[in-house]
Amino acid sequence: MIMFPPLLLRYLPHLILVILAVAGMAYAVHHIREGVRRELEPQIDRLETELRAERADRARAEAASDAYQSELAGLRTRPTPAAPVRLCRAATVPGTGQAAQGTDGVAAASGSGPEGSGEGVGEGPGPDIGPDLYALADACDVVAARLRALQGWVAAPSDPTAPRP
Repeated sequence: MIMFPPLLLRYLPHLILVILAVAGMAYAVHHIREGVRRELEPQIDRLETELRAERADRARAEAASDAYQSELAGLRTRPTPAAPVRLCRAATVPGTGQAAQGTDGVAAASGSGPEGSGEGVGEGPGPDIGPDLYALADACDVVAARLRALQGWVAAPSDPTAPRP
């Protein structure tokens, strides 16, 4: 027969109660934590879905930005034509309130006929506006590249359940 020391026998019921109390508290904490987790699960799922959508949006934005930067680099390295573009020094313009008459009596479209074409009018060629026109065309190309990049960013997401920006 095993002999327990009298001190152990005296405190054994208290030790068992302390162990049961600690186990009960651990179970209560676990039960409360699981209840809160079940309660917050829909919100967590919604936030995870939003996070996935934000990541996809960021990936699309980065891809569009990369495409825009590479297109801008291509535009910067494109050679500018050196051909001059000249205007006439003076053009014959009909007076105010009078329309230029065509051969059939109908007003001629601007630029049609010898008056609007600038042929034989003025003395010598006008100033070279080529650099300004090419600069304007380059600016238009940059705006068109920006538009294509933005359209690429706004394109339909690959996940149909993801919210659109």
